[in-house]
Amino acid sequence: MTNQSDAYLADFYGPESRWFSITVGIISVFIVLSNIFFIIITITSKSLRQKSSTWILIGFAISDFLHGSAHIFDAVAIWLGSLDDRRICSLAGAFVIFTAASSFGFPFLIAADRYYKITIPESGKFSLGKALFSDRWIIPVIVGWFCLSAVSNVVLLFNDGFGEDPGGFCGARKFTEVHILLIYEVTMLVFFVSLVLSAVYYFRLAKWLKQNQQSASGEAMNYTRQIMTVTKIITLIPVFLAWPGVTLTALQMILPEMPMWVKRVITVPYFLSSVANPWLTMALVRPFRQRLLQLLRSSTVSVTESTDRGDINLSSTHHNRLFIQPKSAVVGF
Repeated sequence: MTNQSDAYLADFYGPESRWFSITVGIISVFIVLSNIFFIIITITSKSLRQKSSTWILIGFAISDFLHGSAHIFDAVAIWLGSLDDRRICSLAGAFVIFTAASSFGFPFLIAADRYYKITIPESGKFSLGKALFSDRWIIPVIVGWFCLSAVSNVVLLFNDGFGEDPGGFCGARKFTEVHILLIYEVTMLVFFVSLVLSAVYYFRLAKWLKQNQQSASGEAMNYTRQIMTVTKIITLIPVFLAWPGVTLTALQMILPEMPMWVKRVITVPYFLSSVANPWLTMALVRPFRQRLLQLLRSSTVSVTESTDRGDINLSSTHHNRLFIQPKSAVVGF
């Protein structure tokens, strides 16, 4: 290793890595718990799980759950890793990059699915999108997207491209060879292409709403608007929160060196989008909001009933004690 690489690694595993590891670990636990909660309340609702569109949202939650799990591993790797033992960070970095790529594509899948669900193709004209986002093919499409995301990073895996990321976490290793950096830039196309496709289908949905205000049902219009709002937010949040970390990695060979703590402060907001995604869906899409409110009402009623039963039992016990004479009084009589 060069002296420059030694200095970088010493900075990466330096004293401030402890607080960063704890911060990443705490946020990642929230990511995992939030997405598990969303998945559970969705699959336990018959009305939700019967709709094929729901499974894309579940797939999105699974991708964020996996990404949160990867960053828990990342936090452990930063805490336990050292100059003498970098293997754990390489493994965590591979998991982080693989899961990040899959998560980036779901806003496009959500918008495209809604578009093909509400539009009717011209008579006699085959629509590939309509076929792919049909009830029959929706699960294979989700699985296919996960596989494509994984394959896009295989080249980095075989070129030892994972490890101590310039963003301060375990991700894509700081590159010393131009061709490895170029391979990474190609994998970043997954991120940018998904953003472009999300925008394309968002504007297609907007155009459909404008053209079908009179003919479409109110329910279809409202649900489409809600999906558009979610798509817009879950697309824009990563753009604003992830671009600093992505820039640090993608332009690492031309950017000036910055202190590691500055890079980590810049990177931390990126983790928040995976926490927000399931809660945004539950807050903004009516069927999911109704399901959440139903669970809250049920839990409130259960707590109230348990409290009432407890009060009744205490009252009954107290009442009975008032009418029980002491044993000594009976004997004395």
